[in-house]
Amino acid sequence: MTPNQLQILKLLEELPDSSDFELAPATSLQITVFKERAFTKKVPENVISQLIELYEVADGYVNHMVIGFFNCDDETVFEWWDDYQELWIGQRDFNTLRWANGKFCLGDASSISYDESYESRTLVGLIEICRNEMLRAID
Repeated sequence: MTPNQLQILKLLEELPDSSDFELAPATSLQITVFKERAFTKKVPENVISQLIELYEVADGYVNHMVIGFFNCDDETVFEWWDDYQELWIGQRDFNTLRWANGKFCLGDASSISYDESYESRTLVGLIEICRNEMLRAID
């Protein structure tokens, strides 16, 4: 595993009720499908590689409070690309996980992010933001 994958794994395992949710990697075919779609759409390579690191550890990971990543071969990921150059990487309740304007963001359907503190240049940073939001919610 890469250092980022180890960090992703650690963060997901630290989430409240994490034992209720399975960490299952994507298959090599699913990763290939994602890569082909992403390269065809000209998604920046650093974004592709960060998402692949997640998918190789926990494809389609969902935790009932904040995080709900789509499977890597779900076409929904690219639904907003042609119009907005955004990746819709997940949804959970009213929370929308996306990559937009060079950042991974936690927001809702009407806003890219709740505010700048919900934006990160890295996917690991977004997962940390989600974790902090979950911990705040249960305090």
